[in-house]
Amino acid sequence: MQPKISMAEFEVLVAQAGLPLNAAQKQEIHQAYGLLEAMLARVNTPMPREAEPALIFVPEVR
Repeated sequence: MQPKISMAEFEVLVAQAGLPLNAAQKQEIHQAYGLLEAMLARVNTPMPREAEPALIFVPEVR
């Protein structure tokens, strides 16, 4: 999956993180960054109410 950010923007992120990477490592991680973006989009998408578990915890009241 192609990342949404450009290689120049990715290099800024790498520099801010202080990672000592060579050009080949940056290129490879940039390609994998697209997969990370897809995972983040999926995790941050609200789930429908039907996705909640069917079990409900009811504490014992004394």
